[in-house]
Amino acid sequence: MTSIEVSARDRILDAALIEFSTRGYESASTNAIAAAAGVAKGLVFHHFGSKEQLFAELFDVELQRFVDGVFTDLDTSSADLFERLHQLSMRKIKLAQQRPRAAEFLVIALSEAPAGVRATLAVRQAELMRTAWPRLLDGLDPRRLRAGITLADAAETIGLLAEGLEKQVLALLKARELTMPEVNARVWRHFERLRDGLYR
Repeated sequence: MTSIEVSARDRILDAALIEFSTRGYESASTNAIAAAAGVAKGLVFHHFGSKEQLFAELFDVELQRFVDGVFTDLDTSSADLFERLHQLSMRKIKLAQQRPRAAEFLVIALSEAPAGVRATLAVRQAELMRTAWPRLLDGLDPRRLRAGITLADAAETIGLLAEGLEKQVLALLKARELTMPEVNARVWRHFERLRDGLYR
């Protein structure tokens, strides 16, 4: 593969990110993607095979970037689960602010893509998270948890609840109704409430 082909491939992915995040999977046009990337439509299919494969490849690329941004150099000095998860949520919020199109695309990919495509993406997401999640849990102290609750169980529950909180906070940030220090305080207040329910 020549450097020109790599450059064209990257331009296609960049154009696809804009098209899919703006129009969703069904309404997105491979003609528009090719035009925005400055390539012939045939080159899109040469690199990606189909609209579905382009969508799945873009998902892989953007999810990997997001996971790397969230989990790389995670501060593991605290052995407290809630402090780690608070740090994780704040990183996700900041990344979504820095790359809003990518964040919008990931939401669309997991909620609006056709069922067959969504199933493929969910498998890819689960595989990636299986490798990333141990980084979060490494070195945590499970002794403060209530009897019968494991670190993995607690992290999964908190993670699911945090997703809803993160969406709410991002909407408020977008509307300029909150500042980052206010977001930090709000997220931590919710985590404190959860902690009181899961810790002894």
